[in-house]
Amino acid sequence: MEIAKDSVSNSPGSSVLNPFYSPVSDNSNLSNTITSDVYGIQTPAFFNVLKDDTGNFKGESSAGMYHSGIVDTATPFESVKEAVSKFGGIVDWKAHKKMAVEKQKNVQLELRKAQEEIPMYRKQSERAEVLKEQALKELDKTKRMVEELKLKLEKALTEEAQAKQDSELAVLRAKEMEQGIGDDVSVAAKTQLEVAKARHEAALTDLISIKKELEELKGEYAVLVKERDSAVKKAEKAVADSKEIEKTVEDLTLELITIKESLESAHASHLEAEESRIAAALAMEQDSQSWIKDLKKAEDDLMQLNEQFSSSKNLKSKLDTSSALLLNLKVELATYMEAKLHEENSPGISTQEAVVSIRKELEEVKLSIEKSKEEAECLRVAAACLKSEIENEKEALSTLKQKEEISLISISSLESELKKTSTELELALSKGKEFENEIIELPSLLQQATQEADQAKGFAALAREELEKAKEEAEHAKAQASTVSIRLDAALKEVEASKASELLAVAAIKALEESENNASNSCDITNDSVSLSFEEYRALSEKAREAEDMANKKVILAIEQIKEAKASESMSLAKFEELTEELNNKKEALRVAIEKAEKAQEGKLCVEQELRTWRAEHEQRRKANDASFLSQSTEECRGPNSYIDEEIINSANSATNPKLYLSENNMRSAKLETKMKKKKSFFPRIVMFLARKKAQSLK
Repeated sequence: MEIAKDSVSNSPGSSVLNPFYSPVSDNSNLSNTITSDVYGIQTPAFFNVLKDDTGNFKGESSAGMYHSGIVDTATPFESVKEAVSKFGGIVDWKAHKKMAVEKQKNVQLELRKAQEEIPMYRKQSERAEVLKEQALKELDKTKRMVEELKLKLEKALTEEAQAKQDSELAVLRAKEMEQGIGDDVSVAAKTQLEVAKARHEAALTDLISIKKELEELKGEYAVLVKERDSAVKKAEKAVADSKEIEKTVEDLTLELITIKESLESAHASHLEAEESRIAAALAMEQDSQSWIKDLKKAEDDLMQLNEQFSSSKNLKSKLDTSSALLLNLKVELATYMEAKLHEENSPGISTQEAVVSIRKELEEVKLSIEKSKEEAECLRVAAACLKSEIENEKEALSTLKQKEEISLISISSLESELKKTSTELELALSKGKEFENEIIELPSLLQQATQEADQAKGFAALAREELEKAKEEAEHAKAQASTVSIRLDAALKEVEASKASELLAVAAIKALEESENNASNSCDITNDSVSLSFEEYRALSEKAREAEDMANKKVILAIEQIKEAKASESMSLAKFEELTEELNNKKEALRVAIEKAEKAQEGKLCVEQELRTWRAEHEQRRKANDASFLSQSTEECRGPNSYIDEEIINSANSATNPKLYLSENNMRSAKLETKMKKKKSFFPRIVMFLARKKAQSLK
């Protein structure tokens, strides 16, 4: 072990594995030493030092490595700072805290900026909505303009096509006239007639279809007007219902506030009743203690009177003995006098001295007799006084017993009344629980009513929006009706134009027939035809083809636009149907909400009625209890016999002991005053206190 230790200490990693190594205080040197130790451990020289001559590690046998304990004798860490500096580093927590505070401040600043930017973005969104509405209005206007332009284009195209047909037929007829073909045989005249008839029929069919469409649009417009009026009425009803619901909600909130105030007042009165009950209990305890003291005093007085009575008996026995001694003395005096008389007969000075002594003795005896008589009289007076005091004390004891019986009766009556009030309180508390449950449910009902009112307001707003949409659709229908009327006017004009062209064609045919007749009669062939070159004819034909192509393209575009208009019309009709369905659903929801509000109002009225009945019953019971208690207390306090007995007792007590009389009068007056004070507010307060206590326990 020593060799290994020395070799390890000489190796570059000795600072780590040497148990006698002391840590360096300097952090920079320490980190350098640790890194050098780690790299030194990984060198092959270190492993060679650890190995012995056999090639095995030192401390390891051929059978295996034996367990050996290594004792760490390094100096312990002197402080936490040293350990931290050895195994890592010190973090500047103050700077970290400052960074966290700065981050919080930055977050708060960003939040404030976001809160300041919220109204800006709201205003921007509102402006965007306004611009959107304006764009939608402009789009509707452009759509109307496009439809009008489409109608004008269709009219122009039809006129152009008719003009082309008329020009082509006129050219054919001119060619036929040049060739000398008559009206009966001419194809152009027949085609002109057929075209005119077809145009006339098409115009008539268009006129009939347009009239039908106009009638349908009028019917739809009338239906839309009716629906608009009904929607306006329903919206007004919804607004009125929402106002009524708001009023009912306000009334319910006011009633809830009043109920809460009444409950708080009931709790306060309950607390007052509890305080008064405690005060009454304390007063009863004080009265009982005073009565116990009075009883003890009366017992002490009785003991004193008994002692005085026994002393008077002793005095009587002494008086009897003294009277017996008096009689004996009288007998002795009589015998002595007789002896004296016998001795008087014997003269001398001794007789005179004996007489003087006898007289002195007689005087002393008389004085003693008088004293004994006075003492006997005093004893008689004292015995009479003691007898009167004993009688007074007996009467006082009887009155005290009567008072105790009365107090016991009053206590039993109070206990019975308390039981009754407790039962009534339990009933009232059960009703109070139900009422509190209903009151607890009232805010939820109020919330439901407010939610339903908000829903009704939302439905009203949606109904208004749908009304506006219906108005817009009605205006759109009006625009469509105006376009249809414009189409009808155009069709009528086309019919008139076709009629005029037909008349012109007939007139041209007649003129041609007349000219042919004139030509056949005169046999002079006039060359009215216009001679054109091939290039001019080709250019004219190309222009006619281009005009036809342009007309066809315009017709195709017009047909596509008509299809788009029909698709938008069908979409608007589908939207209108969806809106009507939503409006009907919202109407049903509003009706359900109104029914719920009516049910909530009915429930509230029932709860109010139950509360009023409970209050009336409670007040009647309280009044009846107060009246019965007052009648019992007046009967107990104002009874004639007890009053006379009390007066007699008080007079006797005043004669014997004025202090007791005064104290008893003061006690009675104080008791009467406290009773009269407590009778008014004792029982209702007890009832309210118990009710409040149960309510608090339930809470």
